[in-house]
Amino acid sequence: MKTSRTIVMAGLALVLLSLAACAERPMGSPGDPAFLRGLADGLLAPISFALSLFSDSIRMYAFPNVGRWYDFGFLLGIGVWGGGGGTAVRYVYVDRVSRRRIPPDEVVIDDRRV
Repeated sequence: MKTSRTIVMAGLALVLLSLAACAERPMGSPGDPAFLRGLADGLLAPISFALSLFSDSIRMYAFPNVGRWYDFGFLLGIGVWGGGGGTAVRYVYVDRVSRRRIPPDEVVIDDRRV
């Protein structure tokens, strides 16, 4: 029963995605927002989102825009808020016998200090 429901839901999602792929988007004109505006909108996106909850006239994303360059600028701008993903990795070394945390300057792997 559960697998048939999963198959039906996956099929429905596939049909909806196929229909959404057919949607036509008007092309932007030369005066529409481009890379720098996308970068600025990305930097202001969290603030714009919070304000858009209370006002219908404020939007996070400019539409229409010139396309991929605006999207690229928006992604770069929004990536600044998360540190670009580089801050997500942190290594913690623990001795298996004593369960003691080892400071990074004392870690030795294959007879080499890391």
